[in-house]
Amino acid sequence: MNRLYGIRYHIMTLIAVFLSLGLGLLLGGTLGDEVIVKEQVQLLEQLEERYTQTKADNAKLKKQNGELTRGQSLLEQVVAQVGGHYVKDRLAGKKVAVLQLETLDLSGLLTELHAAGANVTSTVALTNVVPLLDTRQERLVQALGIQTTGDVKLVHTAFAENLVRDLYLQKGGAALNYLQDSDALTASGDLGVRPDAVILVGGAGNASKSRLQAVDLPLLKALQTQELNAACVERSDVAHSGVSHYRELGFSTVDNIDQVTGLVALIDILGGANGHFGVKKTAEALLPKVTTAKEVSAQ
Repeated sequence: MNRLYGIRYHIMTLIAVFLSLGLGLLLGGTLGDEVIVKEQVQLLEQLEERYTQTKADNAKLKKQNGELTRGQSLLEQVVAQVGGHYVKDRLAGKKVAVLQLETLDLSGLLTELHAAGANVTSTVALTNVVPLLDTRQERLVQALGIQTTGDVKLVHTAFAENLVRDLYLQKGGAALNYLQDSDALTASGDLGVRPDAVILVGGAGNASKSRLQAVDLPLLKALQTQELNAACVERSDVAHSGVSHYRELGFSTVDNIDQVTGLVALIDILGGANGHFGVKKTAEALLPKVTTAKEVSAQ
């Protein structure tokens, strides 16, 4: 009797366990689905809220950008109207040379320099120079009169010093001939004339970024060595700005030479102002400060 009771007890126990498991799975699955659905709903609500906020922020930024663009356009128009009067003869008799390392339509720059009364002594453009400065270029090494040490910085420095002499202190030379024969340099005006100031057109595109260290900075240091004044300018849309490098060497800069305000700022720098002007975050102001209203009206 006790044995029969024991078997029934065990059978009932097993049935109770399976029923419990089945009920547990049923309840657990139902609650799990509810939890997942609730989390998904909350996630969708959060995403919708973020989307709505982002859309509102974008609309606000778009409106602000439009207002800034209109403001910039109006300012450019005003400066264009008064700029001619402001810059007239500010550089009368001053000899200025243009050294172009990056692409720029020079027509606006040259027009402004002539309006300011500057004597543009020479305009020189260098293109694709970096490959020509390879230490394995035997003709370059011979032209520079240096030993083939493989020291790239030594080559860059020697090249810059020779070129500055060839352009502004003597009429021609081995470095100038090397570049002209390699179709890497075009020049107009009078070479060998010492200018009162050199305008270096820099900044760089993606393909010319390496030029900043290899050419721009050695040339600026060579100008300093020869005590030649210089101002560094670049377009507002260059891929890689050189302003931070130029200002470390102590040169004044304009980062929007393709705009009217940039041209006016450059004339001020060539007239004696110092600083960093333009529209980029490295700029201190859009334009140099006018000393007095009388100074402007006296132009």
